[in-house]
Amino acid sequence: MELNLLLPVPTSINKLYINEYQYQKNFVTKKVERVPTGRRILSKEGRAVKAQIQGRARVQLNEQPHWDYEWTKENFVYQDTIIYFARRGSDDNNIYKLLNDSLEGITYDNDSRVLVRTQRIVYDSQNPRIEVSIKPVEFIGIFENAETLEGFQKDCEGCSKYRKGSCSILKDSIAGTVREEIGSIHNPICTAYKEKK
Repeated sequence: MELNLLLPVPTSINKLYINEYQYQKNFVTKKVERVPTGRRILSKEGRAVKAQIQGRARVQLNEQPHWDYEWTKENFVYQDTIIYFARRGSDDNNIYKLLNDSLEGITYDNDSRVLVRTQRIVYDSQNPRIEVSIKPVEFIGIFENAETLEGFQKDCEGCSKYRKGSCSILKDSIAGTVREEIGSIHNPICTAYKEKK
């Protein structure tokens, strides 16, 4: 399962937000004044680029029906990008806020489950763009891959705490929580193991 998108380069976070203002009457001068509210809102440019990204993503998503949006509700994904900036000196870290917010709810459920990786940066002043490839991660919780999890789970079945898979240590480990009883995520071994009698 992999989703490939070709999108416009998102607005830099430096230009993405502006201060929100409201008009209120100054009781001393009796004039209406423009006063900052303290909130930051999406700029006009940010709103326009976000709409472009969302529109193009929806069209391209329809052309790739194998993508499973529901799967992203419970799992992490890698988001690999190749960025074609219009000019040198642009910072790739500044574009991911708008990109991820734009794709949230369209290609994945929540951008908190997206691991962003810039693969390359090149320059094309005539056609700035971003190639995005979204694919499942191999890890499951604290486990490097499904094979590591299966081996750990098989060992758990011989433990008195296993109780048909309701062991809190196992559940937390699958959910990605590092427990003291596990030790290192690089070689997960449960120190709370007690053989069934």
